[in-house]
Order: sequence, then structure tokens, then C-alpha cells
Amino acid sequence: MNDVPHERRDTAPAPERPTEEEPRVPPPRGDDAREPEPPTTAHAARHGAPTHARPGSRPPGTRLPALVGAVVIAVACLAGLIFQMFQFAGHIRVFPWAAVLALAFAAATLAFGFWILRGIRPVRAPAPVPSAVAAVWGMTAATGAGIIANGGLGAVWSKLLGLGVTGAWDAALTAPVNEELLKLAGIVLVAVVFPRALRGPVDGFVLGALVGLGFEVTENLIYAFQSVTRSGATDPALAVATTTIVRIGLTGLGSHWAMSAVAGTAVGLLAADRWRPDRRRAVLAALLVLLATGQHWLLDSPLFGEGIVAVLVKVTAVFASTMAVYVPVRHSYRRRMRRALAVEGEAVGMRRPAAVALVTRHGRRRAVQDVALPEQPAVLDRQERMLTAAEDRVARDEA
Repeated sequence: MNDVPHERRDTAPAPERPTEEEPRVPPPRGDDAREPEPPTTAHAARHGAPTHARPGSRPPGTRLPALVGAVVIAVACLAGLIFQMFQFAGHIRVFPWAAVLALAFAAATLAFGFWILRGIRPVRAPAPVPSAVAAVWGMTAATGAGIIANGGLGAVWSKLLGLGVTGAWDAALTAPVNEELLKLAGIVLVAVVFPRALRGPVDGFVLGALVGLGFEVTENLIYAFQSVTRSGATDPALAVATTTIVRIGLTGLGSHWAMSAVAGTAVGLLAADRWRPDRRRAVLAALLVLLATGQHWLLDSPLFGEGIVAVLVKVTAVFASTMAVYVPVRHSYRRRMRRALAVEGEAVGMRRPAAVALVTRHGRRRAVQDVALPEQPAVLDRQERMLTAAEDRVARDEA
């Protein structure tokens, strides 16, 4: 029977149990001073934000492929490193000081390129571990296998085309095929092992560029050591310095990082669609891989001669075509992130201009500087949560 208003209950209603409130973030001063405490899980679900996402979490069904991919990366990188140690051992033993100089150039190139290429990702840099794994793959597995593959394919071309044709076109007929496929394999493996690190074209561009950077660093070492013997070992240090500086200064803007960045964008297109792309995405990804291969072919081909002007023309063409891929990818990602941050900001009561400003590193630094020092850790934490939620939203939208 339904209760009536004047009936007495036999038992008093149980007092409500106090719920544990989430810790409140001290309200900052400035444009986003209206922000209340972070949204609850139910509130986040109503606004479409992921309720399960957390840094380092894996999408369902990716653990086993990630484990297999990690084993493949570890074995391949170790094998490539051992192979290259045997390749370089003689040069290091005979020309130790030249080897030290070459390794110093390699370390400086790697450190500077790693900083620059991670910084070109809009909004914030990729996670350091996937970035490092990408670079290590390029330095060890891709280059080690590339040396073997190039030798084998070069022998095939010599038999089919003759020594005359192969002498001029050997590099253009072997390296673009072998090296681009080996670098591409590394980008795919990084995407499988770190699915949250490569979820779209912009991630593929940056991580692909890091694979290419690692490849370029080791290739510079190889050419530096070879230059010592080709110059008659009259001045090993000068040979190493000249070769490395020319390779970095003359071809640096259009080298392996650019080609692998284009191929990595193709991987990002496929990963964004959970590796089940429609025909349009599949065709676009294939065209990007062909573009990367074509860039490599152009740089290694004898077209336009071998002079400095010819090399600069080729490098410019490679760099320009790479930027033609990067600029629209960057613009699209920033536009999506602005929309996603606006939604996340609305969910926590933040004004739209303040939320959208978090899309830039400068905007985030300014938001932190606008609050008192004791409040800055809470603001940084809020920014991290909002960026993570916005990136998850963008990844879902791109799928």
C-alpha cells in the first residue's frame, strides 16, 4: 500500500551517508576564474568525455599484439646493433679519435633532431618512450637490415641491368625500396606497441620523422667511416667532420626524417580507423607511401647531375612536398583540438577563450603564470586532464 502523508513510519528513515567529494581545485584568478571542481564520472559521460581513459591505458584487445610487437622490436634492434658493431669495429680500432668525433657528431645530431621533431607536434610533444623507441628502431634495426637488403638487391640489379646502368642508378633502385619499407615497418610496430601514442596522421608524421632521424644518424656514421678510408686516411678527423657537416648542412632538410614522416602519416591514417580503413583512406595512405618512396628515389637518382645545385634542388623538392603533407595535417589537428578543448572547458565551467587557449604551449604557460604559486600544481594537473580528454575526443572523431 502506498504511504499517505499522515501515516507514521515504524522506523525512522536511514540518514543519508555522506559521499566522498572529489578534491576541489583552488579557483585560479584570471580568465578561467569561474571553474568549479573537476567533473564527476557521470558528468563526463553526459558530455562525451571518456570515463575510463587515463595516461598509459590501453584500448581493449591491444595487449597481445603490443606484446608481440615489443618482442619483435627488441630482437630486431638488438640484432641490428650487434651487426653494426661488427661493421664499425675495424674503423673504431684503427681510427679511434676519428670514431670518437663521428660518434660525438651522431650524438649531437640525435639530441638536436629529437628535440626539434618532437616539438613540431602541435599542442604537446609525443610521449618520450615511444619517441625513443622510434628513433632506436631507425638507428639499429632499419639500418642493419638495410645494409644487408641493399647489398642483395644491388646484386640482382647488376645481373638484370648490367654494371653500366647499375653503377649510375644502383642507389635509386635499391635504397628507396628497402629502406623505406624497413622504416615503415618500424612505424607500424610503434603504433601496435604504443596504440595511444599513434592515433592519427599528426602522430604518424612525428613518430615517422623520429624513425627517419635515427636512420639518418647511423647512415651519417657509415658515410663518415667510409670517408676516412676513401681519403687515404691522411686526415681521418677532417674527413669525418667534412662528410658529416656536408650531409647535415646540405641534405638535412630533405633527408630520411622527411621521407619517413610522410610514410608515418599514412600509418596514422590507418591507425585512426583502427586498421580497418575505408577505400578513401586506404588509397590516400598508399599514395603517401608512394610519395615517400618517390622522394627517396629523387634524392638518390642521378637526375640533374651531382653538383651542389642539383642536390639543393632535390632537397628543396623533398622538403616542400613533406611540408605539403605536414601543414594541412597540423592545421586539421589544431582545429579539432580547439573544438574538443572548448567542450572540455564547458564541462568544468571554464570560459571558452581560456579553454581554447590551452591548445598552445604559450597559452598553457600563461594560464599557469596567472595564478598564485601554491595553485600552479593544481592548474597544471587540470591542464593535463583536459588535454588528455580532448586528445581522446579527437582520436574518436578521426576514427
